[in-house]
Amino acid sequence: MTSHQHRILLYTTCYNVLDGVTLTIRKIEQEILAAGHHVCILSTVSGDMTHTHLDGEHPNRTVIFLDNAHPIPFLNDPHHPENTYQCGFSLSSSVKRRIAEFEPSLMHLTVPDCTALHLIQYARDREIPLMGTYHSNIPEYLAHYPGCGWLKHVLNAFFRHQYNFLQALYVPTPFIHRFLTDTAKLDRVTDLGVWGRGIDLERFSPTHRSIKFRRKMGFSDDDVVLCWVGRLVPEKRPDIFCDVVRRLHARNIPFKALVVGAGPIEDEVKALPNTVFAGWMNGEELSVAYASCDVFLFPSAVETFGNVTLEAAASGLPIVVEQGCSGHLVRHGKNGFACRENDLDAFYESTLCILLDHEERRRMSEYGRQFSMQFEKRAVCKQMLDNYTKVTDQFYTDFGGHHANRDEEYQKEHSFRGGNHPRPLVLVFVEFLFIFVFRVTYPLMAMYQHMRQRYCASHPVGPRTEPSEQAVTTTPPRLPILSSPLECIEEVEDSSSMDSSDSTDVEMSAVRMGALMKADDETDSTTSMSDDSASDRKPEGSCCRALTQSESRLPVAHVVAIAFVQTMLFQCRIEGWIRDKLVQCCSPSKSTPTNRKRKNSSFAMDLQRNRSDGSDSLPDDLERLMNGRDERLSMRRPNSFVLDAQ
Repeated sequence: MTSHQHRILLYTTCYNVLDGVTLTIRKIEQEILAAGHHVCILSTVSGDMTHTHLDGEHPNRTVIFLDNAHPIPFLNDPHHPENTYQCGFSLSSSVKRRIAEFEPSLMHLTVPDCTALHLIQYARDREIPLMGTYHSNIPEYLAHYPGCGWLKHVLNAFFRHQYNFLQALYVPTPFIHRFLTDTAKLDRVTDLGVWGRGIDLERFSPTHRSIKFRRKMGFSDDDVVLCWVGRLVPEKRPDIFCDVVRRLHARNIPFKALVVGAGPIEDEVKALPNTVFAGWMNGEELSVAYASCDVFLFPSAVETFGNVTLEAAASGLPIVVEQGCSGHLVRHGKNGFACRENDLDAFYESTLCILLDHEERRRMSEYGRQFSMQFEKRAVCKQMLDNYTKVTDQFYTDFGGHHANRDEEYQKEHSFRGGNHPRPLVLVFVEFLFIFVFRVTYPLMAMYQHMRQRYCASHPVGPRTEPSEQAVTTTPPRLPILSSPLECIEEVEDSSSMDSSDSTDVEMSAVRMGALMKADDETDSTTSMSDDSASDRKPEGSCCRALTQSESRLPVAHVVAIAFVQTMLFQCRIEGWIRDKLVQCCSPSKSTPTNRKRKNSSFAMDLQRNRSDGSDSLPDDLERLMNGRDERLSMRRPNSFVLDAQ
C-alpha cells in the first residue's frame, strides 16, 4: 500500500445497469475499498436502484446520483425499464457540493459524455488529477441505428476533445491501443496505456455445471447447448446468432440454444426454434448457466474487451466470436474460432464444427479454462491502483500540480484541435442546443421505436429453408476464419512480399486490418467490411438486423457533419487563443503557476509522523489499515434489499 491514501471519484453513466462496463467498475471499487482507500461513485439514476448497494454499504464508499439526466431513446428497453440507460447533462450545485465534501484526490472518468466535460472543468479549476478508461466504442454503435451514422463524426471529435485533457487513458487490449493510435492518433493527445480486464475465476468455472439446471431449462443430459449472454441490441449482432440457429435447425442438426439477456430484439429471439429464452441472470445463477452450456457464440463487433467471452472461456466453453474485438481471447482452433466480421458462413460453419465434434469440444474446453487463468480479477484490479498512484505522482512531480503544465507538454500536432479550454462558449452553446433538442425529440424517437418494434412483431419472416436437405457430416468444409488479430498483424507485416492473388488467411487478415486503419478517415464504420472480405450472405428473418454499408451511408449528412465539426474546432481554437492572450495581459502572474505540493491524507500524515519519530512499529489502527484486506471488505454493511429478498 502506498503512503498516500487515494480518494477516487469514479464517474460511470449507468452504475445500476449491470452490463460489462459497470461490472468492471464494481470490481475496481471493491479493490479500492479492500486496499483501505476511499471511493465515490457518480452516476445517473439508471437501471435498478436496488443494485446501488448490491455488495452492501461501506464507510469508505459514497454514491452520488446526478439530478440532470434523461433516458437515451435507442438504449431504452420497453420490456425491462430497469435496464434503460440515461445520459447526464451537467453538474448541479448540489452535486458539486457533495463532490467537494468527498474531496477527491483523483478523478477517474469511464465515459466522455456531457457530464464528463463538466467534471474535467471541475478538476482543472481545483487542480485535481484526471484519468480515464476506455470501455465502449460508442461512435461505432451508431452504424447499427437508422439515420444516425453521421453522428459518428460529431462524437469522435467531442470525445477526442475530452481525451486531450486526461493525463492518461487506459484501453483494454493492445489491439484497441494500436487501432486508436494508428487511426485516431490518440497517443498524441494523452498518455495511452493498456489495462486489461479480469474475472473471478472461482465464480466462472466448469465446476458449476449443473444437470439440475439443464433439466430445468428443458435440456436433456445429452443435448449440446449453444449459448448467448448479453444485451439483445442491434450492435451486439443477435441477428447473426439468430441466423446460425435457423440454419442449424433447417439442417436438422441436434442442438439446443440458451439465450441469457434482454433487450429490444428479445421477441424475435423468443421465436427461434430449439431456443430457451432465460432473460437476465446474475450472480450464482449466471455462473451455472455458463458452465451448463457447451458452446458460446457471440458475434458482436463493437466489444472493446469482451467480458462475456472471457467469462464463457473460464467456464469451459469453446467460443466463436468476431476476430477484431474479441479475437485476443481466442487461440484459433485451440479454444474456439475467430471469424471475420459479418461473415455469416464462418460463424455458422465454426459453430457447426464444434457442435458435431464431442472430442473437439472437450479439448477446447480444457484449453480455454487454462488460457483464462491469466485474467484473474484481483491481480488485474490491483494494477489499476498502481495506475492511480502513477498518475497522481506524475501530476505533482512532473507537472507541478497544474494541468496547464501538462497542457504545455501536449502542444503538438493532432493535439488540442478544439483549443486548450474544456468548455469554450461555442461548445457550451452547442451543448445546450443538443440538450434542448434531445429532450424535445425524445418522446418522438421513443414513439418511433415502439411502432417499429410492433411492426417487426407483426410481420415476421419465415425461417430459412434449404433447397435440399444435406447429409450431416462431422468434417465440414474448411472454415473461412482467422486467428487472433494481433497474430494476423504480425504475419501481414512479415509477409508483405507475398503475391496479392493468394487466397490465404494471412492476406484476408490484411484486408481486414486495412479496412480498420482507414476507418478514421472515411465515413464507414469500423464495424463495416470491405468488399473483399464481405460475405454475400445476409441474415434473414430479422427486421431488426444491423444496417449494411450501402444502407447506412448518407453522403450528404456525413459531409455536413464533417464540415460542422471542422468549423466548431476552428472556432474553439480561436476562442482558446483569445482567452490565453487575455489571461497573459490581465494576469501575468497566473501564466506561470508555481509548483503545488500534494495534500496528504490524514492516514499519510499519521504514517509520516510515526516514521519521523524513528519507530518501526505502527499503531494498531494504522496496522489494520496497512494490512487485513478481508477485514476492510467485511466493513461493508449488508444490503437491505438483499436481506428483504431473502
